[in-house]
Amino acid sequence: MYFPGDPLHELDPIFNSVPTDAARDRLIATYAHDITKPAWALGYRFDIILRGPEATPFESPEPTRTAKR
Repeated sequence: MYFPGDPLHELDPIFNSVPTDAARDRLIATYAHDITKPAWALGYRFDIILRGPEATPFESPEPTRTAKR
């Protein structure tokens, strides 16, 4: 999860390993005023979408190794 406006996004190797701008945008939380606590904490929403064209990017699972007989 990343936060909007962070100047270090362009230097982050994990963030930049995501192949498209649209997919990288899905890794950035959005400010949520309704859950912000004034003078205490900013609130952000980060929805994880598991499947479909808007799915949140994840690492590819490591291939399973089969035992040799």
